[in-house]
Amino acid sequence: MKTILAVLALSLPAAAAVDVIKVGVVEGLSGPPAITDFGESYLQGLKYAVKQYEEGGGKPKIQLVVYDDEANPQRAVSLVQRLIQSDNVPVVVGTVSSGNVMAFAPVLQRAEVPLIAGPSIATNITTDFIKQKPSYIFRCSMVEKFQIDAILEWGVKNFKKIGLIHSTTGYGNFAAKSIEEGLKQRSASLAANEAAAPGVNDLTPQMLKMRDAGVDLVLNFHESFELVFRPMAALNYHPTIAGNWGLSSLKVEQVVGAKSLEGTVMGQALDQSTPEAKKFDAGMKKEYGKEYRWPVVAALGYDAGQILTAVIAKAQSADPKVLRDAIENVDGVKAITATPSHPFSPTDHECIKANGVFLGVWKNGQVVRLEPKR
Repeated sequence: MKTILAVLALSLPAAAAVDVIKVGVVEGLSGPPAITDFGESYLQGLKYAVKQYEEGGGKPKIQLVVYDDEANPQRAVSLVQRLIQSDNVPVVVGTVSSGNVMAFAPVLQRAEVPLIAGPSIATNITTDFIKQKPSYIFRCSMVEKFQIDAILEWGVKNFKKIGLIHSTTGYGNFAAKSIEEGLKQRSASLAANEAAAPGVNDLTPQMLKMRDAGVDLVLNFHESFELVFRPMAALNYHPTIAGNWGLSSLKVEQVVGAKSLEGTVMGQALDQSTPEAKKFDAGMKKEYGKEYRWPVVAALGYDAGQILTAVIAKAQSADPKVLRDAIENVDGVKAITATPSHPFSPTDHECIKANGVFLGVWKNGQVVRLEPKR
């Protein structure tokens, strides 16, 4: 009997090795410039991490299946369904718009396919799912609450009057609500609060109201980051501008100019003065040339890629449940951003923590860490 079983065992085919694992990627790669700036930069970092993994002999190979959601939530949901049902991907990365992520995250949770969200920023992306056991929703990006808290803590201490300009999109209204609540917690309030549609091209009326209200710190949470700066010279009004991490984009510098951006403050999760960040920056410039333009977003995409490659190399599996568990337990990540080496746990699916977010400031043509006043 033992001999028969041994013969049968020898005759059975060995378990098929996993040669290639598909990774679904949904990003905003067309549409409003601010969206494509985020999406392309994050994708650049992700691709760079995968390239390094494969150049280092990493196995199994990784095939990125990339789709453009055009910043459209209906399209984003359709693409995620396509990735699951037709492309059979066991893990998904994306996207720029928080509204798009919140539209398709339930689809992935129900399908039990893990998501690494990014560069979307809305605070509740992972917390809405973390109590589901297990949660398949992770993120490697900035968290809105963390950057708003850092800005308000600094703003209340250093300025007499704070004003807000935000868009009327879901993101802009969410940011406005968070800012108002955060100021109330600090026994402060807005001296002026102005909203503008996402498609406007002139914020002169809003900035005029800021000036007339005596606002010395304008919080800029409109997706067209450059618009706040344009009326300042004509209005002879030069407040400090602070806001969304999008203000650190090199594309914004190209449009606004280094002189106008000088002193502008924003949330950051990448200290560009570190040796690791400088090496990464040099490598990205060599890889992408003029197409590379946003270090912090690209670095978060790269760290998402590092998490994925580490997980895939260890798991050696295309089973979504195996990959989910591996993501939650991944360790030894050598991040470029403030992402810790062991970024996730069963109760925390954010790669960036509150203590990893700091304020950056444009100074002499580059974003550096904002040092507190002495």
